[in-house]
Amino acid sequence: MKSWHLVGLFGLLAIACDGNDGKDGKDGAVGPPGPPGEGGTHVVVVPAKGDAGPSAMFPDGGVALSTSCLSPCHSFSGIVSQWKASTHYATFIANLGGEEVATWTGATPCGNCHAIDGVQQRLAGNVTFLGTTGPHLGLGQVNYHNSLTGAVTESVYAGSATVAVVDCTTCHAVDDSNDPHKTGKNYTPGSFPLRVPTTATDQMLLEKSSSTTVSDGTQAGPYGKGNACIFCHKSRKDVTSYITASNKITSTFWGPHEGPQADIYTGKGGYQYAGQTYKSSSHQAFTNGCIECHMPPVASNQGIGDHSFNPQLSTCQQAGCHATATSFDVIGGQSLMEAGIQELRVALNTRGWLTRAAAAPYGPLASSDLADDQFQTDQVRPQTYGAPTTDSGTAAVPLTADQAGALYNYLLLARGAAGGVHNPVYVRELIYDSFKALTGTPPQTLPTRP
Repeated sequence: MKSWHLVGLFGLLAIACDGNDGKDGKDGAVGPPGPPGEGGTHVVVVPAKGDAGPSAMFPDGGVALSTSCLSPCHSFSGIVSQWKASTHYATFIANLGGEEVATWTGATPCGNCHAIDGVQQRLAGNVTFLGTTGPHLGLGQVNYHNSLTGAVTESVYAGSATVAVVDCTTCHAVDDSNDPHKTGKNYTPGSFPLRVPTTATDQMLLEKSSSTTVSDGTQAGPYGKGNACIFCHKSRKDVTSYITASNKITSTFWGPHEGPQADIYTGKGGYQYAGQTYKSSSHQAFTNGCIECHMPPVASNQGIGDHSFNPQLSTCQQAGCHATATSFDVIGGQSLMEAGIQELRVALNTRGWLTRAAAAPYGPLASSDLADDQFQTDQVRPQTYGAPTTDSGTAAVPLTADQAGALYNYLLLARGAAGGVHNPVYVRELIYDSFKALTGTPPQTLPTRP
C-alpha cells in the first residue's frame, strides 16, 4: 500500500491519504498546483489510491484540501496548537494509556465529563440511573434523586468511548456534513456550533439542590457560550445532601471534585451558612461568563477565541475594568484571598483534617506543605471512628454541618484555583464564614466580612 505525501506552500505541511481499493499504481508525477480555491487560497490536490498523477482525480473518494485549513485550525498558532497548550490536552497526554482511562470511560460517572463523547451522550440522554427520574441532562446535571433509596447520587456514563480526552468534538457538534476533513470545504464562522444550549436565556444547573428530598439543582447563568464550561466544571457533589448534621470523614476523596470553578464563579455552589447573605463581584455580569477571560478573540485567527483556555490579562485591562492592572493580583486582591485561604488551611490542619499522604498512615500536612501555595494538592485526612487514633489517643468525632462545610469550602476554593479571582466577593465571604465557624473569630487577613 502506498501513501501520497505532498508538501504544501510552507514546505512543512505533509498530507497523507490512502485509498480503499484498487491495485497500487506506479508513482506518477505530481501535477501542477490547482487553481485558487474558495477564499482565494491555493488548492492542494491529494490523489487517492490507484493510478497516480493528474489524470487520476479522486477515483475513490479523495478530496481537495485547501491550504486555508491552516487557519483557523492548523497553523503554528492556530486552534490545535492552542489546545495543545491547554490543561485539557495535558491531562489527556498524562493519562494516555494509564489505568485511569478505563475508569473514566467505563460504566462510572467519570465518563460524563472525561470521555471524548461525554457531553454528546449526556445531551442524548445516554446515561444510566436507578429509580424513576434521572438528572436534567440537557442542563448539564449529573446527580439525580434515587426514588428507590431516597438518596441523591450520580448518573453513570453509558457511552462506549475508550478515549478520555476533551477535544473539538467533545464541545462542538461535528459530523460528516460540517467537518472540513470530510467535506474538503473551508471552515466558515459558526459552522462548528457548541453542543450545549447557548441562547441568552439558557441556564445550566449546578448540582446544589433546594432540599435533601429533591435533586433540582441550582440555576447558573445564563452565560451564553460559557454554558459549555459550566456543563463540566463544577463540584459534582450536591452539597445540600452531601453535608449532613453529622459527617464521618473516612476517605481522601471526600469533598468536591477537582475543577469546580462554576460553583465559585456563579457565587452559588459553596456551603453557605445560615443567617448569612451571599453576594458576587462584577465578573458575574459577563455575557458569556468564563469565555470572556479564558477565550478572548485572536485577531490573527479569524477572531476565534483562544483555545488554550488560559486567562488573558488583556481582558482585565479593558476600559471600565482594570485598565492599569499589571497582573491578576489587582490591587493585591488575589494575594489577600490566598492569605485567607492559607489561614483556613492552617485551621483545618490544626484539627487534623488535611493530608497529602498517598496511603495510610495518613499524617497531617507537614510544615513544608503549609509553606507552599499548592492548595489543590491537599486532600482530606481519613478519620478513625469508634476507637482511639494512633496519633491522638482519642477517637475521632463526626464533624458538624458547619465544620464539614468549612472543610468543603476550603477544598472548593483550593480546587477551583485562581486564588479567588473568579468571584472575589463570594470567595472572601466563604473564607470569613468558614474560618469563623471553626475558630469563633474572624481571620486576621479578613477581619470584616465583605
